[in-house]
Amino acid sequence: MDFSKWDFPQERIWWRKSDFEMACKICTFVPLIVFGLYGNFMMVYLIARNRALRTPTNLIIANMAVADFLTLLICPAMFMINDFYQNYQLGCVGCKLEGFLVMVFLITAVLNLSVVSYDRLTAIVLPMETRLTLRAGKILIGCTWLAGVLLALPLAIYREYRVRVWRNFKERYCKENTNVLPKYWYVLITVLVWLPLSIMLICYSAIFYKLDRYEKRVMSREHPLTVSYKRSVAKTLFIVVIVFVALRLPFTILVVLRAKYFYTAQTSWSSGMQFFWYFSQYLMFVNAAVNPIIYGFNNENFKRAYAQIACVQRRRRAAAAATANRSHYCCYCEFMQRQRPTAKRPEQSSEQITETAAKQSKQLQKTTQDNADASLVCQLDADGFI
Repeated sequence: MDFSKWDFPQERIWWRKSDFEMACKICTFVPLIVFGLYGNFMMVYLIARNRALRTPTNLIIANMAVADFLTLLICPAMFMINDFYQNYQLGCVGCKLEGFLVMVFLITAVLNLSVVSYDRLTAIVLPMETRLTLRAGKILIGCTWLAGVLLALPLAIYREYRVRVWRNFKERYCKENTNVLPKYWYVLITVLVWLPLSIMLICYSAIFYKLDRYEKRVMSREHPLTVSYKRSVAKTLFIVVIVFVALRLPFTILVVLRAKYFYTAQTSWSSGMQFFWYFSQYLMFVNAAVNPIIYGFNNENFKRAYAQIACVQRRRRAAAAATANRSHYCCYCEFMQRQRPTAKRPEQSSEQITETAAKQSKQLQKTTQDNADASLVCQLDADGFI
């Protein structure tokens, strides 16, 4: 159809967003991108550098960090370009690859998240089941990327770059197939939200139930480590599920609203809908940035490995030296400290020594018995929860 005979409505020509709006959105994205890239890079670096961290579960976490790293490296730039300009700026290749790459990275990350949840289930609730091996972990990593590519492929096939030349305006846009993709988006939110959420709820509920039964079994001995560890695990599970739901639920609502707009043949969105579109997409990138904290630096093994990095140690020594230099020297305090008499330790009688040895022997027997019951806690510490 020849559009050169008609004018594009002047009130709908805006070319690009205002400088103030662009600056505000860039300022919200830059800290998120820097923080997320650093966190995900450190996750991969620590696992590659430390042989003790190269467990099958940590390989899956490293693969998730790679997918999140690529998400934050590539996708926010394309997202902001599309949001800033009225015309589509990425061309034919960008139209085919934009949505495809975003979904490949998101689907791969969320499938790895589901694998980690199931691996925690087999480690704690089903200890007799076959644990994930390094070879199986590498195969699962390849399968998650293959599944991500296959599931995201329709976004590359059913999108086309189009140009319409009006008498006063040259319109460039990326068109989706409205017969296929509106239904396909429901498949995507099932894979991105409902499937992993269901797996997480089932696995973590079973883990918490097992820990609850274990706590009741040892409560008579008042094992403080067990009780505190159960609280820590419960807190971690709560954070994992709540963060996942809070950051992905707006995207689910957006997909439903997209279908409504397609079916009602509406061609423009209101300002509120545009803000919600931007907000829901932004939260998906936030999820990629906070995953290293939830699944990596929430683990004591990763914290210790991070503290052993040379640059981190130098930074901490410099901070300690700066703190020491700021502290003032008091001559009077030094003089009083030297003049203060040193207290002598009282000598113990033979009866007191015998009584102390008996108490230590009983304490050792109790500790040995508690350690036999605390095998589950030891397994959690060895594997590193989450």
